[in-house]
Amino acid sequence: MTDWIALQTRAADLYDEVLPAVTDWDAATPCSDWTTREVLAHVVDEQLWVPGLLAGGTVDEVSDDLEDRLRRLRDASGPELVEDWESVKAPVAAAWRGTGDDDEVHVSYGLAPAKHYLAQQVFDLAVHAWDIASSQGMDLRWGDELERAVLEFVRTDLAENPAPELFDPAVPGFDGPDVSARDEALALTGRDPSAWPAR
Repeated sequence: MTDWIALQTRAADLYDEVLPAVTDWDAATPCSDWTTREVLAHVVDEQLWVPGLLAGGTVDEVSDDLEDRLRRLRDASGPELVEDWESVKAPVAAAWRGTGDDDEVHVSYGLAPAKHYLAQQVFDLAVHAWDIASSQGMDLRWGDELERAVLEFVRTDLAENPAPELFDPAVPGFDGPDVSARDEALALTGRDPSAWPAR
């Protein structure tokens, strides 16, 4: 059985490796519409919601609580976003540790199992850590267990690309026996691992 709580810690810890290496916050990333700064702003935005939603808040209630913080993210500099990330990392981890496997959470499309929301958040953290690292010329490895779990999540949750507004079409050629689970997962989200990291 996949220990998603442990994988959430692993995925969050990737940022301890990635963020100190950022020297160009305006660099292009594999997430084609976003710069490095914008990717991190998205990551922080997503994480800010977690404690309130896991505490039972609705999307509207948590949105009201976060209104000022989310507004500030739009104009925050890269270093300011790093501080925001560091301030939210521990509360998010604590919120997940206090959440039961059978709990449900309010998300944008209704009530969802907390364990599904957790897997979604681990996926988001891992992929965007790779986006940021790649924009700075780093080839970020996730570790075997995280790679396998994210790939399985992508295969089941993103089958046939149900959210084309969020992901480009899958990049072909990354499903052979010699392809790492990380690269296959990334390719399924429309990212080309052969074109990154940037040099």
